[in-house]
Amino acid sequence: MLEVFLVSVVLVLLAVSILGFKLLFIKGGKFPETEIGHNKEMRKRGIYCAKTMDVIERKACASCASKAVCH
Repeated sequence: MLEVFLVSVVLVLLAVSILGFKLLFIKGGKFPETEIGHNKEMRKRGIYCAKTMDVIERKACASCASKAVCH
């Protein structure tokens, strides 16, 4: 039982150290930005957060406000 616990602890520590290698061992290292609004690569591909997409769609619909049906 103790052996299984120790092996589990070692595997978890190994996984954490591998996932955080850049953060832990490289000076000035940081995790990549995962928030959609702050990620440069997502912005380059035209991917925005839900709030921003709503604003974009509302601006696009403002021009067709006189029509009965808007996309």
